[in-house]
Amino acid sequence: MSALVVTLPVQAAQLQSWWFDSNTNRLSFLTDVGVQPRAQMIFNPTRIVVDLPGTTLGRPTAHQTFSGAVREVRVGQFDPQTARLVIELDPGYSVDPQQVEIRGIRANQWIVQLPSPQPQARSNRPSSPPVQNQITGQTVEATTRLESIVTTPDGFFLRTQGPVPELSLQRRDRKDGPRQITIDLLDTSISERLRSVGLPENRYSIRSWEVQQLASSPPQARITLTLDDASPDWRVTASNLGGIIVVPPAGVSINTIPDQAPTVAASTTTTEPAPSAASQSPAAVPIVPTPAADEPPRPTPNVQAATVPNERVVVVIDPGHGGRDPGAVGIAGLQEKQVIFPISLRVRELLEQQGVQVVMTRYDDRTLELQTRVDIAERADADLFVSIHANAINLSRPDVNGIETYYFSAAGRRLAEVMHASMLSASGMNDRGVRQARFFVLRRTSMPATLLEVGFVTGAQDAPRLSDPAWRERMAGAIAQGILRYIQQNF
Repeated sequence: MSALVVTLPVQAAQLQSWWFDSNTNRLSFLTDVGVQPRAQMIFNPTRIVVDLPGTTLGRPTAHQTFSGAVREVRVGQFDPQTARLVIELDPGYSVDPQQVEIRGIRANQWIVQLPSPQPQARSNRPSSPPVQNQITGQTVEATTRLESIVTTPDGFFLRTQGPVPELSLQRRDRKDGPRQITIDLLDTSISERLRSVGLPENRYSIRSWEVQQLASSPPQARITLTLDDASPDWRVTASNLGGIIVVPPAGVSINTIPDQAPTVAASTTTTEPAPSAASQSPAAVPIVPTPAADEPPRPTPNVQAATVPNERVVVVIDPGHGGRDPGAVGIAGLQEKQVIFPISLRVRELLEQQGVQVVMTRYDDRTLELQTRVDIAERADADLFVSIHANAINLSRPDVNGIETYYFSAAGRRLAEVMHASMLSASGMNDRGVRQARFFVLRRTSMPATLLEVGFVTGAQDAPRLSDPAWRERMAGAIAQGILRYIQQNF
């Protein structure tokens, strides 16, 4: 769960936390005092908009992206007195607004429950020839690395590692072919983890993204945006905090730029039950929230954000083992790598929601040498290094359970102590202490570093917990909370 926490005037409500469960299509949010939401369903693109009058955020925006029928959930300050939560569906899907439930558990705790999104009917009219996102060229060594391209509530963000690259920009008008913007990043390589399927699709009337590794000296990364008629002449700037920002020009609101519908063959048709309410208003359909019930709220994990400093803190999250190395194997064949990788990914999401820059040593199930993990942290000039593991002992000792946390340097000890306390507080597991150890990734990294053992895959108590997605969510929240607390205390 994510939380946005700042000091506010006493008369304003504060959005403390929010969390979207993509498995159940449910958004939950919590405020410090009671609120009365207003909600509507808006089209082109289809999205559920929930406004909280008299509520303020600690940061301008936060968002999560997903793969599936729900594309993105974002939170922002709509105006000085109104916080806004938006659930945006992927193009080609819709929901019946009459089946969207917005219900109060209590006055300050609400859920937004979506029905299963349905494929949206598509027009039979001929479409433009499809243009596919693509990445070409061989990975090379360079001073800066392009890690990802993500959609933000304000436009797009090109995430880089290393020094801020020098960029050059070219624009091509329609008279010379399709409208295009070409961004060249000098002395920049393309991360091998960047895939075409991870590029933005059909957002803000951009038809396609093409990323090329140019074989020049020094190497260049070239990003070409092919624009639809409705897409503006985007403004591209390098951020002093790292990365490249792509936003509309002055005077153009991001909310006025429609998404580009995915191209389909002329004969392709799908059906969708037409919502009766939608026919009454093609632009927006009101959704009436159900008042808060008297039942007590269900306990949910809470990640309270530290005040992140203006200079972005860089945290390396290192999921241990991977690929051919499963790590420890415990009760019922439970593998360490199966436990720690989803925890690590969730920690990354929670930290990024709070403005922390996160670098993962691996983004998938791959074998990675210990030195490579250290090199990634050093190249990123990371401020913190957190390696996540699960423990094991002989299967004949299921009585051994609990959390252990390791450090090597004096700087790492304080980080380890904060992390250990956070995990114990959230989990209630056995305390097996904070210990010094000569693990390779702790000895060879130059920043404060800690190695977390989140439980025993061989433990009679721990193994069922490690197998439980809900428990892993709680542990991820505890790890993220510990990192944020350390940042607040030391940066």
